[in-house]
Amino acid sequence: MKDRKILVPLDGSPISAQTLKTLIDLKESIPCPLTLLHVLDLDVLSYRGFAETSFHEIEERARGEAQSFIAGLQDLFTAAGVQVEAIVREGHVRDTICKIADSGEYDLLVIGKHTDGELRNLLFDQVANYVVHHVKCPVLIV
Repeated sequence: MKDRKILVPLDGSPISAQTLKTLIDLKESIPCPLTLLHVLDLDVLSYRGFAETSFHEIEERARGEAQSFIAGLQDLFTAAGVQVEAIVREGHVRDTICKIADSGEYDLLVIGKHTDGELRNLLFDQVANYVVHHVKCPVLIV
């Protein structure tokens, strides 16, 4: 299975932190390189109250922070001896993850998910639940 491509969407949540830890712990058993994905949803930024130039600056800052975030994750994996590629894409998080996972480039999607209760899953884990039910490629839930 060493020639398989694996997509791993990550954000700054505790779920993603656990996913990172699990993948590093399993580094001898997983194919490399992994592709780390961070999705930047600019639509969640509010347009109200900002002049057009100010909002443009906010978008650019968000893009820079997204790049810094994914670069930091890439450094963390590299330091642990795991070869990774890192990408940032803009769009709606759930749809963008599904689109990239089903692009034909990836053999597996690895995503973190809460496993400690139905209510908590409903409230805090909407992205993973959506992706699991809408993506066509195989999914490994961590």
